[in-house]
Amino acid sequence: MLFNSLQYAVFLVLAVFIYFILPFRFRWIFLLGASYFFYMCWNAKYALLMLLSTVITYLASILIFRTKGGKLRAFYLIFSLVINLGILFLFKYFNFFNETAADLMLLLGVEYQPVRLSLLLPVGISFYTFQAVGYSIDVYTGKSKPQTHFGKYALFVSFFPQLVAGPIERIENLYPQFNKNHRFDFDRMKSGLLMIAQGLVKKVVIADRLAVLVNTVYNSPDRHQGFHFVVATAFFAFQIYCDFSGYSDIAVGSARILGFELMQNFRRPYLAVSIGDFWKRWHVSLTTWFRDNVYIALGGNRKRHLTNIMVVFLASGLWHGANLTFIIWGFLNGIYQVAGIKLKPLFTKIRELFGINNGSFLHNGIRRIITFILVCFAWIFFRANSPGDTWLILSKLFVWNASFFENINSAAFGMDKADLLVSTAMITALMVYESIQERLSMGAFVRNKPLVVRWLVYAAVFVLILLFGIYGDSNGEQFIYFQF
Repeated sequence: MLFNSLQYAVFLVLAVFIYFILPFRFRWIFLLGASYFFYMCWNAKYALLMLLSTVITYLASILIFRTKGGKLRAFYLIFSLVINLGILFLFKYFNFFNETAADLMLLLGVEYQPVRLSLLLPVGISFYTFQAVGYSIDVYTGKSKPQTHFGKYALFVSFFPQLVAGPIERIENLYPQFNKNHRFDFDRMKSGLLMIAQGLVKKVVIADRLAVLVNTVYNSPDRHQGFHFVVATAFFAFQIYCDFSGYSDIAVGSARILGFELMQNFRRPYLAVSIGDFWKRWHVSLTTWFRDNVYIALGGNRKRHLTNIMVVFLASGLWHGANLTFIIWGFLNGIYQVAGIKLKPLFTKIRELFGINNGSFLHNGIRRIITFILVCFAWIFFRANSPGDTWLILSKLFVWNASFFENINSAAFGMDKADLLVSTAMITALMVYESIQERLSMGAFVRNKPLVVRWLVYAAVFVLILLFGIYGDSNGEQFIYFQF
């Protein structure tokens, strides 16, 4: 049941209606049932994995809290981690590591035939596993107390708006909201619907449109070169952003209509002035999860600072998928971060040499351009289908083709000049919109306008989704982060 489908629209309307007509004491039961139904629409049997993760982390956290001995507390935490991460490893990483081990053994002259498991990756497993595991770690470190109400804790793990692609919530933010008696609020519903509309524009109008060119180029790199890859990579940067942040907007909007507030997962990342700033804006829930549970646990800024950064980014790359390309992507972003820290004095001297004021419009503009280029270069590794495709793309990246606009009309490219101009205009409009959002909340701005102006804006958004949306196209139906 995709967020950008009629089925989800019907499901959400029914869920909201039933939720608010039920007595408060029954609402959590209904939400829990609705959340499991939502998940089981993909694959019913995999709901048992989510239930197992829920039971393990629930019991382990209670035992951790009640146990006084340090070693026994650590045992319960390790047990929870091994079971949950073991399940994740089995479904997501077993084949990758098994085949990698076989390749390494072959280099040593030992022939080993790897066993390959034919397992379908459960949708959302990386997200709900990290959310549940993060709760156990928080109880162990004393940041949170264990929740004794199993049903509401199960709802925390499975809450349908953020179940399959986040945001990865913390127990102290989401769980207490299940104990509040939310009244239906028209203004809150309107705010939630605007968030959903914003997410749909990002997804079906921008991301799925850009996906056509991106998939055409990246799925056949042998047929393209130079500027084709530059355009496809820049388009992918906005495709993945609009796809994932669009999902997050719909998740936040859906939860808000019901009375729940989820954390903000994206903060206009392509306005970042450095790689460090980018990672404070991109997939915030995952970044903060790794910061709190890996980076700080390894020593944070206190010891092996730069090593800890590299470990976190390598882990982040591996989290995204069992493929060498994701690991290189994570490694490259770690190198960016470390280089930015080490070269900061040099950059300061260069800025002073050219008389550029720190934080000025020119200074920030230059930094944003450099950051975007670095991020896009790393996206090549993320999007490429295989290491072989990656090296092919890099080898042809600087082979410029002057006939780009002549070839743009070919069916092999997937997009004609008109589509290219429309796509570019939409990216430009998005960046203008986000630049304004950096200083002013557009939602609040619209809500404060007269009724006629508000409804004109609503109508314009509806027409934009209806006329320019991409529907029923295999290039862009599925949200990108469902595969993670």
